[in-house]
Amino acid sequence: MRELTAEFIGTMLLVLLTDGTVATARLARSHGVGGNWLTIAVGSAIAVSIAVGLAGPISGGHVNPAVTFALAAWGLFPAERVAAYVGAQLAGGFSGAVLVWLLFWRHWEATSDPAVKRGVFCTGPAIRYWPANLATECVGTAVLALGVGAAVAGRVPGAVVPWWIGGLVLAIGLALGGTTGFALNPARDAAPRLAYTLLPIAGRGDADWRYGWIPIVGPVLGALLGIGVWRLL
Repeated sequence: MRELTAEFIGTMLLVLLTDGTVATARLARSHGVGGNWLTIAVGSAIAVSIAVGLAGPISGGHVNPAVTFALAAWGLFPAERVAAYVGAQLAGGFSGAVLVWLLFWRHWEATSDPAVKRGVFCTGPAIRYWPANLATECVGTAVLALGVGAAVAGRVPGAVVPWWIGGLVLAIGLALGGTTGFALNPARDAAPRLAYTLLPIAGRGDADWRYGWIPIVGPVLGALLGIGVWRLL
């Protein structure tokens, strides 16, 4: 239960701080409205660093169902614990999204564009073309998973691991994030997308579940690829 609680809280913080950064930069009448892509990429990277740093000493700091699944698939994590870990991560992601909704309560009414509101909770493509969108999420997550493999193998000092992972997220966001919004994590996209679907958000639009499978399948495939390459090396 300690490990599952750590994964829940870590993922909740990841989504709270990541989606909160987007909300601050994009929602009307926020003090930070007008924030650029660098703001979002840096905020997301620091959020991941904090989440991994908090959960890491207790649960390993996966905070990502794709990472948990890939580690188990390559024999680096007990397969019988995958379902519980993923459940805790998704619940944490959903809870973090609910907190963002509550904390920015009046800004939903002040923001007129439904796409902006949806973008606070989940990612979307700059140009909708699913082969390229899927490939971007897959490659971005593979790069992240390579770094996770190095951390799991002890090649990165333990005290440095959270900032190592956060640095990878920042680099991926700046290099590739402009295409899909760099979900890299189903708990960061699918769980908040579900929250957006269910919550009584003022002026809520379509949750775009037609695209929503890509930030799930792409990260899972990418994590399998990245951990696999590290394992083979």
